[in-house]
Amino acid sequence: MTHHLSFVLTLAGFLFATSLSGAERAKDRWPPRLLLNSDCGTPVFYKFDAPMGEDQLCRVLNDLPGTLIDAFLPCPQFSDDQMWFPTRVAEVYDGRHVPDGQFEDPHFKRVANNVRSLNQRGIDPLDVWQRRAHQHGLLFMPSLRMNDIHKDYVDRWPSLRSNWEQARPQLLIGKAIPPWYSSPYKYTWAMDYTHAEVRQRKLDIITEICSRYGVNGFELDFLRHPYYFKHGHEAQGKPIMNHFIAAVRQKLDAIGKTKGQRLRLLVRVPPHLDECHQIGLDVPTWIRNDWVDMVIPMAPGYLDMNANVAEFVELATGTGCVVAGGLEYYIRGYKEPDQQGITNATLDILRAGAATIWAQGASSVYLFNYDCHGPFPFRGDKRQALQEIGDPALLVEKNKRYLVSVDMDNQTRAEGGNKQLPALLTAKDKNCHLQFLVADNLAKSSADRTLESTELIISASEVAHLQVQLNGRVLEVREQTATQLRFVMPPVVQGNNRLDIRMHPVSPQTTCRVTEVDFTIRYR
Repeated sequence: MTHHLSFVLTLAGFLFATSLSGAERAKDRWPPRLLLNSDCGTPVFYKFDAPMGEDQLCRVLNDLPGTLIDAFLPCPQFSDDQMWFPTRVAEVYDGRHVPDGQFEDPHFKRVANNVRSLNQRGIDPLDVWQRRAHQHGLLFMPSLRMNDIHKDYVDRWPSLRSNWEQARPQLLIGKAIPPWYSSPYKYTWAMDYTHAEVRQRKLDIITEICSRYGVNGFELDFLRHPYYFKHGHEAQGKPIMNHFIAAVRQKLDAIGKTKGQRLRLLVRVPPHLDECHQIGLDVPTWIRNDWVDMVIPMAPGYLDMNANVAEFVELATGTGCVVAGGLEYYIRGYKEPDQQGITNATLDILRAGAATIWAQGASSVYLFNYDCHGPFPFRGDKRQALQEIGDPALLVEKNKRYLVSVDMDNQTRAEGGNKQLPALLTAKDKNCHLQFLVADNLAKSSADRTLESTELIISASEVAHLQVQLNGRVLEVREQTATQLRFVMPPVVQGNNRLDIRMHPVSPQTTCRVTEVDFTIRYR
């Protein structure tokens, strides 16, 4: 009788769980293990001629079942102030603002035709994505880029500027660009958040989306292009941005109360706290005041294994905020001999990147541009990564390749870069000190005889006069070429590792540019 009752209760519980709607199941997925941010342009709107159907709109979403992805974060905008859903507070990118239909890019014309066709047929992309995400049991959290300077490319993409922006040049950062501004131009259309009109414009868009659609939360993307105040005014901008974040939190709370749930607020920010402060973002205050539910520190534009996720985790300890580490699919540097341009992340690299995130105490892994860069739909290793990196247990004793991050513009710190590499050694400055985190317990794997091999490779402009120490021990070179040193089974430890590279110059003019450092692990 007891066994029969237990079976009945178990069956009843199963039937109740399966009777829940996808939206209800999604609510329980906090914090999500693996989040996917989709720009929706390259993998969706760029791919089809009008008229698009709902299945074409859901090209990314339809590829997610069978992976560990718990949350879908679509970008609702094609440019900073132009949307591909029927907004009532901003502008719709439907081509009406383009003189004589003269688009700078055929993809832009395709986007405009699709948006116009969808609107005419009463098909709302955000509504379609929301319903499909919840059908799959995924959290649905749109992501708004707080500034997007693709529109700065005057000779290429002027149609990305809305009529609202063009009529208000006084609201732009303009010529007061910071030294880390990466566009080739000397003028930016990035909005200046000093102005209440800019902040209200963004708040109106956020309010509209969260009110009209069945969202589980909302992301403020401060990384797409990190310019928010005129150069020299970033410190004065911090309290202004704090006031804005508090206003967003208040608005989400009010909307969430009518829906019977807390709408989660996510923020994507630079990978180090000092870089956040440098652009006017006071993230510690956002966490302490319970304004944000998730912080995603990561580098913009490429995969970075050296983000200081741990310092954000420490800030969030004891609060209601969690931290996700972010990964991209592009890598700066580390080109394979048969590849041109930017390298795509391999499965081993994605495993290593995720492992460093989990090792620093993060609750989640976040993917940006994963469906935009590289092949799509997800197949082979790219799909296998989605079945592994959302669970740290699945990464144990899996092959990995750890990389020391290279600056996006390939500049040393003295040249304006903000990553450990490249590093320039000279007769005056002979040493460089690098750090990299390894999540694997190599000592245990070696004792268990499951570890097959490890190797450390250092690439430089010339290596003839270099001496390398790892964790205080001088390394013996196994193989050497003109530009590479290879070390086998180096004394790498679980956690942080210190690499010291010293040059012994033969003349005052001797220099050496250290360009890449990677560490590979192979298991039996």
